[in-house]
Amino acid sequence: MAFALRSAARRAACLGRRSFSTTPCAASSSHGLLRLKEYYDSTLSEDLMILTYDHARAAPSTYKHPDIQAQIDRALAATGEEKAHVSQDKPEAVRTRKGGKPVKPIQPAKSANTIPGLDKITLHAMVKDAIHSKHNLLSAFMAFQSITSTRPEVVYARTSVANWKLREGMPIGVKVTLRGEEMYQFMDKLVEIVLPRLKEWPGLQLTAGDGNGNIALGFPASALALFPEIEGSFDVYPKMTGFDVIFNTTAYTNTDGRLLLSGFSVPFKTKN
Repeated sequence: MAFALRSAARRAACLGRRSFSTTPCAASSSHGLLRLKEYYDSTLSEDLMILTYDHARAAPSTYKHPDIQAQIDRALAATGEEKAHVSQDKPEAVRTRKGGKPVKPIQPAKSANTIPGLDKITLHAMVKDAIHSKHNLLSAFMAFQSITSTRPEVVYARTSVANWKLREGMPIGVKVTLRGEEMYQFMDKLVEIVLPRLKEWPGLQLTAGDGNGNIALGFPASALALFPEIEGSFDVYPKMTGFDVIFNTTAYTNTDGRLLLSGFSVPFKTKN
């Protein structure tokens, strides 16, 4: 009887040492720590704040002559008078851009809340063979799901093109939008494994960007095989396809966007 009690107590102690927590911390990523996320929070964000700070765009003074305005305010407070605010109905100015291009957002004053950062990463691939058979999308669909751990979305044609035998509503591509942990995990694999092994790729252009701090990269079909999830089971994917990677940042200028990617070890083409 005593032996049975000791055995039961030993099993209870072993079970007590096991962790069966159901908190979100228990569902940690299989890729380990988010190295790039921790690096951005601890080091890169402070460096970007210093490098992108512009003293000319600091918060301006409220009044043109603060000393004179302070005297006026004190005099009005002493006499009990109040300022009369006359509201005038002015039509709102409509910001337009030449050529019907989208209007750029107004860049706010530099502060700790405007440090450039990664918002999302979008992977997109257009498969031409899908025009003849939609089953040709399966290889790109499986490859994107393997390297991003996220189910891709199928892209359908918006218009019909007779010369390409393309009809509206036909599936022609796949795309994946990554945010949060999945975004930093993909970024880590890209800069540490894929980009160093690319042949004959000098790096990003020094003029890369769309004007609002977003930068896109195009990769050939051979780059898809450099990801570790596909390299180990290359025969499972019969057809490789080229793809685009779009980095959407919170920067307002291309210079800040390029500076952010440079901090994440993305190489840039140097002038000879």
